[in-house]
Amino acid sequence: MAKQWGEGLGRRAASFLGKRLSLFMIVAGMAALPASAFAKPTILTYVGYLAGFPVIDLTVTVDVPVAAGAVGAAAGSGTYQVDAVMATSGNFAALYPYRQEMKAQGGMVKAKPVPQQFHSEATIWQRRETISLAYGAGGQVTISATPMSQQARQAVREGYANGTMDPASAVVALVAAFSQRQDCGGAYAVFDGVRRYDIMVEKTGGATVNKMQRSVYQGPATECSAVPKLVGGFQQAAVQSQLYPQKARLWLAPALKGFPAVPVRMSATNAFGEMVLDLVAIQ
Repeated sequence: MAKQWGEGLGRRAASFLGKRLSLFMIVAGMAALPASAFAKPTILTYVGYLAGFPVIDLTVTVDVPVAAGAVGAAAGSGTYQVDAVMATSGNFAALYPYRQEMKAQGGMVKAKPVPQQFHSEATIWQRRETISLAYGAGGQVTISATPMSQQARQAVREGYANGTMDPASAVVALVAAFSQRQDCGGAYAVFDGVRRYDIMVEKTGGATVNKMQRSVYQGPATECSAVPKLVGGFQQAAVQSQLYPQKARLWLAPALKGFPAVPVRMSATNAFGEMVLDLVAIQ
């Protein structure tokens, strides 16, 4: 009975956490690109809190071509790669063991990303799920999944994955836009292998970030909002139960001296309460 209750709660929480990862991946690499001095991959580590308790660990590694930020070089030339690992932690990991790894690769053309492939592996209890996306000419997206979910079959049948980016590649798109305009505004069509949605990001003003348990930054920041528009692949019951937040907020700041602005915190609220992702390390 306890395990069944835990799995039921865990599945609903995973839907929330998975959506948070998708939204967060859109903004997690913001401004990691603007200076050519950062030739090595940038690693951002976050802790996710639900109702004040740590429940997830998230690490995002962004590796982009130096030429995209170098003066006098062909802007945007080269390849990019974004890796992310998210896993439940602490007592919540015992209740609901969950781990997801994501990898996206592509090329930069005039400082804009052109995704080539995306791969995700998730382990929930003893069940493993994999999703691969391959990007072809004209925005065509080929979907492979094991097992092939109902949502993936629907996306293949209706074709709404075409013309989209994976969540990680959308990070790179936002990075390039922010480095050019110093503004977080933009709209991004995203498909993560299951869900199809649009993310509208805009600047909302200045704010002050207060220190949390393991924060690496406190002080002034730029606040932005991210609003999702659900297009396809979402369970109606989950939508009606408000498991998918209607809005997320993020705060950008130079967490280290001489380092470009990065998201130092993000928050979103759904039926489970407020989820806060806080930056705890930069490498």
